[in-house]
Amino acid sequence: MSENLPIVEEQREVHLLDYWRTISRGRWTILSVFVVIVTLVAIGTFTQKPVYRARATVEITSQASKVAPVADVSQLGTSNFGWSAEERYFNTQNEIIKSRDVAQRVFDKLDLYHHPMFRKSSDPVGVFSSMVQVELIKDTGIMQITLDGPEPKEVQTWVNSVAEAYVDRNLDLSIEATGRAVKALLSEIAPMREKLQDTQRSSFELAEKENLYVPENQQKITNDRLSALQADYTETQVKAAELESVLKRVDEVRQNGGSYEVIPQISGDAVVQDVYREKAILERDLEKLSVTYKDKHVRVLEKQSEIDKTNQKLASEVDRIISNLRTQYALLKDRESKLAVAINETRSESLRVNQKASNYELMRTEALDTKRIYDLISARVKEIDLSASLLSNNLRVLDRAPLPQMPIRPRPILNLLIGVMLGLLLGVGTVFFLDYMDNTVRTSEDVERYLKLNILAVVPRDNDATRRAVREAYQTLRTSLLFSRKARTANAVLVTSAGPQEGKSCTSVNVARTLANAGEKVVIIDCDLRRPTVHQWLKLSKDQGITNYILSTEGDDWRTYLKTTDQSNLYALTSGPIPPNPADVFGHERFKRLLKELRQEFDWVFVDSPPAVSLADAMILASLCDMVAFVVKHNENDKDLIRRCVGDLRKINANVIGAVLNNIDLERSDYKDYYYVGYYYYGESSSSKKDRKRRSTTSLETVDDQGVEGKVTRIVG
Repeated sequence: MSENLPIVEEQREVHLLDYWRTISRGRWTILSVFVVIVTLVAIGTFTQKPVYRARATVEITSQASKVAPVADVSQLGTSNFGWSAEERYFNTQNEIIKSRDVAQRVFDKLDLYHHPMFRKSSDPVGVFSSMVQVELIKDTGIMQITLDGPEPKEVQTWVNSVAEAYVDRNLDLSIEATGRAVKALLSEIAPMREKLQDTQRSSFELAEKENLYVPENQQKITNDRLSALQADYTETQVKAAELESVLKRVDEVRQNGGSYEVIPQISGDAVVQDVYREKAILERDLEKLSVTYKDKHVRVLEKQSEIDKTNQKLASEVDRIISNLRTQYALLKDRESKLAVAINETRSESLRVNQKASNYELMRTEALDTKRIYDLISARVKEIDLSASLLSNNLRVLDRAPLPQMPIRPRPILNLLIGVMLGLLLGVGTVFFLDYMDNTVRTSEDVERYLKLNILAVVPRDNDATRRAVREAYQTLRTSLLFSRKARTANAVLVTSAGPQEGKSCTSVNVARTLANAGEKVVIIDCDLRRPTVHQWLKLSKDQGITNYILSTEGDDWRTYLKTTDQSNLYALTSGPIPPNPADVFGHERFKRLLKELRQEFDWVFVDSPPAVSLADAMILASLCDMVAFVVKHNENDKDLIRRCVGDLRKINANVIGAVLNNIDLERSDYKDYYYVGYYYYGESSSSKKDRKRRSTTSLETVDDQGVEGKVTRIVG
């Protein structure tokens, strides 16, 4: 039993040769797209009006303004936005060059209001300013000003005028700023002179009245003495606090009966340390004697007496040290009090000195400030007067634009190269897109891989150039049928297709002729009762055919309706009158008996079937025949449609032996080498081809499935 087709298409590794075949198949599409693109690019290039470009350069120096104290641009830091001041400055100049102000100056100078490019515009100045392009040359202070236009002389004049207008504008602004500064300073200098005179006179009068002439270092001496007293006072306080802390610990030891060894000021005394060492030695000796003697022993008592004397000596030394500490503490507290009094007196003296000089110093400072401002304004007025006479500009035209010699657009060679590349890319892209969207059967691989059918033969499109290849294709189909036949009587072959006009009738007739030419006895039955064409291919009458036999009630013999053809061993049962329901004919018992008798009578029985796409006729006939040959027209029907038809045939257990890929265009497909066209077509001279044609073929004028008159090869041996 034949299995149904799988739903998912088998995956296959894509080879580079597949891409080449796709490109080869679509070479005419690629050529067409290429020609269209290149032609359009060429037309656009050679019809485009030339555009010329002129370029002038302006140098911007870092000269500071003489009107206001402005730092050199290159020395400025960064702004709050993270941009350097230099970058911000040049960006500003860039926008100034492209501004309406500069463009307006050029318009006024050249009177461009009536120029054809601008007179129709509602904003000619804006149009002109948008044409100006500016670029800063990296790591320099040079700006390139560029302008494009249709006339070389015009763009040269325009760009030079822009550069000049930019430089002139900067100079005009400097002159204007200088005038404003002089006017402002002159308006301030007279009141400032009067104020200076008033403050100086007032300070002198106050000094004489209050006797405020004091040594300049008097205040410093007082302050130094106050600082020394405060330092001594602080040191005395610290020492007194330390002694107070020690005395408190001494009192605590006396009250609690502790040891004075914890007090560094006592335990650190040299005499006390000696007494402590002496006591320690005596206590060790007593401890040794206690081991040998009783507590009342003379030696023990003597040693204990020595220890008591040592303790008395230690207590006497401690009292001496404590007495000294108390004396020192009393002296420090007394000194602290005296220093506090001295500090207060010195501070009062300092305040008196400061207060005495403050009024005078305030007035004197005011007079000095007024004089400094007056001197600054006077110097600024002189500087502005000098700069006005020697006014300079930090902008200058570095290079004027030369006359452009060649247009920048169009560039024919570059445009054509781009057109060629674009044409090729679009052409190849179009081919691959169409190839991707094309779901028809184009190659034998499609048949084998997608439809799961063996290739019985690949038949080229019939014309004079491919006649030999067509003959070879039907010889191949004949061989495939011979290998597919399982028994001598299993010789009924149904020839069908997915849709109409795919060449099934032509295939049936030609393979039948091929077998008959080889000596096989062949009959072909036209079972396409809806659109019968076998009689046209064989130039027979369709009257009195198979429908007459099947539907006859008189018991006629089928041989009565059997027709001979112009070729020996080839017979035909034409369709006969078209019945209202052809499926009833094929389901008739007489039709089944007819097929059985024809199998016995003939070596091959070919049944030309209706299309299998939506008719039950093909399904009925396939179930009655031994083999089914499926004709697939190249690049015609959808693969899914064909696969569904083949699947329907297999569902009824039809023996689909393979497919005939029909109507291949050798000039536009991948099968040219398959048929050795170099020998059969290109390699032969015209005389050789004519001789071979006379020896091996004759032409039969017939009508194909489309009703168009053409030539089908008839094999005559």
